[in-house]
Amino acid sequence: MAAPLLNYRILPTARICIDELRSYVVRTLAWETWRQTSAQLQETITQIRQFPASGHAPAELEGFLEGGFRQALSGKNRIIYQVRDNTVFVHLVVDARRDLPSLLERIVVRLM
Repeated sequence: MAAPLLNYRILPTARICIDELRSYVVRTLAWETWRQTSAQLQETITQIRQFPASGHAPAELEGFLEGGFRQALSGKNRIIYQVRDNTVFVHLVVDARRDLPSLLERIVVRLM
């Protein structure tokens, strides 16, 4: 019998990232590409909920506030998440080719 899926929350920082990703993909590619990307992200989040320990620590966040951050790849994107109790908290969804420290800095400024 399969273990039940963990609960999950998409945090405001991840929502910002998803909105920016959607805008970029729709503007430069097409709506259909965004639908495929979105479906792939949802599938990866479901996998994270089922196997939360399968992700590995992003090098840029190792030791960051002792938070136990992990990442999973979803196509060309990284999903940065954290597991607490029985909930997966999705912190960021970013293009794997982007500079993560610069992106984090920009998001923090935007949230202030």
